[in-house]
Amino acid sequence: MKKLIILTLIIHYSSIVYGQSDHQLDALYNVKFNHQIEFDDQTFTLNGSGKHEIKIFKIFGCGLYLKNPSKENLDIIYSTDTRIIDFVISSAQFQSENTIKELIELHEKNKDLLKTGEFDELFKNIEDNEIFFPKRFTETKPFFEDAFNIANRGYEESYNNYIDDFIALFEKKNCKGDHYRIVFKGSNLTQIYKKGELVFKANDKAFQKAILNVFIGNDAFDKKLKKDLMGIKPLDDLNKNNL
Repeated sequence: MKKLIILTLIIHYSSIVYGQSDHQLDALYNVKFNHQIEFDDQTFTLNGSGKHEIKIFKIFGCGLYLKNPSKENLDIIYSTDTRIIDFVISSAQFQSENTIKELIELHEKNKDLLKTGEFDELFKNIEDNEIFFPKRFTETKPFFEDAFNIANRGYEESYNNYIDDFIALFEKKNCKGDHYRIVFKGSNLTQIYKKGELVFKANDKAFQKAILNVFIGNDAFDKKLKKDLMGIKPLDDLNKNNL
């Protein structure tokens, strides 16, 4: 009976579709990005999009937008044109250490509610927090620290504070559908918007390159996601190898 109730909850809340004007998160937690977006009175075209997965969880989706689409990652990294990465969280399992502790405590409370048959409160807790697998979290801080280290072969002390500030953006509870727009202007400026509000700004050339390296650098932390963002299909790799 308990397993049936939990399964019913998972199916019910997994059927919810989250959407904003520039993207949509479907019932299977795939993020679908618009072909074009408007920003600063300019039109940007989707270069490519993909997702990062850990085991069974689709953690987040990304879309890379450019004025002129390109399959050359270094040209994009060193360009002075505006470049945009839309970053959308697609799993509530992606949380900070403090939030994970809070959600584990809530899960223990939910088990008691299930035993006592207090289903209204149980349903509300799950609806508000969307957590079904409390032992399978991905913690944001070590995740991003590893991503920066891998993509940049270690990183410089000169922009450590910016990385800390970047990670801090994800300190509060992350919800499915949370949208971060990472905007790169010129060769120095990086701005991040959450739900349209400016929440981060760094005027540092090394940091801009470091964060671009995370997603599309030669040592990007997720090679498949990098190829997807670059718009590279399996046949492109095959053709390149045959040249």
